[in-house]
Amino acid sequence: MNALRRKVRINSGPMRPLDLNVMCDKCNRSRAHGNHTKCSKLRQAEAAERRAREKS
Repeated sequence: MNALRRKVRINSGPMRPLDLNVMCDKCNRSRAHGNHTKCSKLRQAEAAERRAREKS
């Protein structure tokens, strides 16, 4: 039975927890619940504006 119970390893080391935000930075709600397409579009527009400013 021990052969079937293996720990997940990447590059010979244990996996670390992902460093992701749980709460949306735009609407302050959990990212796991609800539709965040509006938040995503706002985020994309801000990034495009920031890139345009950096080019100038």
